[in-house]
Amino acid sequence: MAVDREGFLSLRSLSYVNNLLNGEQELDRDSVSYTQLSREVSAAFADLARLAMVKELDLLQLWAAGSSSTALDTPVEDMSSNQFRDWLAAIGLSRTLRMYDESLHTEFEDDFNERLQKLLEIAGEELDS
Repeated sequence: MAVDREGFLSLRSLSYVNNLLNGEQELDRDSVSYTQLSREVSAAFADLARLAMVKELDLLQLWAAGSSSTALDTPVEDMSSNQFRDWLAAIGLSRTLRMYDESLHTEFEDDFNERLQKLLEIAGEELDS
């Protein structure tokens, strides 16, 4: 686990999440680690709310402006740390939509994927002409 990282989770929360992912720990809503993770996620939502109040700010464009265009085309084992961060961000976007759907019992991820596919088709047509 890298010490110099740019995510919103503290190293303690990141360690807790990694332990959950590795099966070394079970989700315990009464633990101090879960409480800290909850606070950090709430703070991240508050930051996203602030971003959402900025008129004409496109979150996808904002993310894309700081991302490497080669990150998704490079095998994970050959990625630089910046490419790996960008790859995780792309996965994070997709998984956030899935968590949203699972939490609120919606189908936004499917709608988003359909819209994204249409945009890719339009972009491809424009590049061809």
